[in-house]
Amino acid sequence: MLVSFLLRAALTGGIIAQVAAYTQVNVPSPFMYKNIDPIVFPGQYSKSHLHSFFGSDAVTINTNTSAELQKGCTNAENPNDLSIYWVPTLLYTTDSGSTYEPVPVSRFSAYYNLGETQAEVAIPQNLKLVAGDSSATTANASPSDAKVSWFCEGDSGITVDSNGFPSSTCSTHLQTLLYFPQCVNNGTLETAYKSKSYGTTNYCPNGYSSMAQLRFSIRYDLRKALPNGWSGTAPLKLACGNSYCSHGDFINGWTEEAATNMIATTAAKQTYSSVDGSLGKSGDTMSCTPADADPDNGTSDYAESVSAMSRRSVLSVGWESRSQLTRGVRNTV
Repeated sequence: MLVSFLLRAALTGGIIAQVAAYTQVNVPSPFMYKNIDPIVFPGQYSKSHLHSFFGSDAVTINTNTSAELQKGCTNAENPNDLSIYWVPTLLYTTDSGSTYEPVPVSRFSAYYNLGETQAEVAIPQNLKLVAGDSSATTANASPSDAKVSWFCEGDSGITVDSNGFPSSTCSTHLQTLLYFPQCVNNGTLETAYKSKSYGTTNYCPNGYSSMAQLRFSIRYDLRKALPNGWSGTAPLKLACGNSYCSHGDFINGWTEEAATNMIATTAAKQTYSSVDGSLGKSGDTMSCTPADADPDNGTSDYAESVSAMSRRSVLSVGWESRSQLTRGVRNTV
């Protein structure tokens, strides 16, 4: 049985010292829950499980470019970041699994870190990233480079249950971490995780450049949803299944100016650097209110999304994070 706090420390302890140079964008909550996935199922309704969306509200099932996102309104606390970030919705039950509701999000944070080597290029326009594997059902099946972890923030010694969630109540927040590829081929927009095995100075494959590494850090607050807490199997699941199917998606919406400014945030260790631009400063927010750009299609209801998926008749053609971001055919829960 894995111990969530200790496992997280073991997996990330050697990396924390290397990723101290960073910038951070916070988003207080999802602006939308919806059963769409513009990367895995572009243009196809009723194929995806429910996702929680953060960032630019210009996203639709057909979104493909940074320019599209940059026309929207973002709830990110940096107006230069019109990216879209999404994850499978975390759900809780109070009736032994008869019904499920989304767990309230306390804060979504997108960190852009130094990684193992300094960034050489800006995150390119139109870049799409995926980390994790939505079909994974065990820790071994989850891509190791994504470093998926679930733990109780500030608590120690809490084991995980058979589904990979903490086996007892969190005193504050339930937190999850997810790491994305940090090497990019600027010509093809293919990506890869860094590895010394490539034998290059930037730890990237030949022809690839180093960019800032994106990391999701999401804090969930279960204290009101589950006031009595739990002991044993957590009354939780992701819309894709257990914790091991955890994954995240990203389409770049940073302005080119701000993305270029971000390179400097990886130039020194143990330094936080804000990324500012012509649309404002880090910490500023837009005066608009994000809203679903396509409210007449798809659903925000978990039960309805499950019903819609039960009617699909094709295999999922999806993505998963690997040494190279590759396209393949697999089932999606």
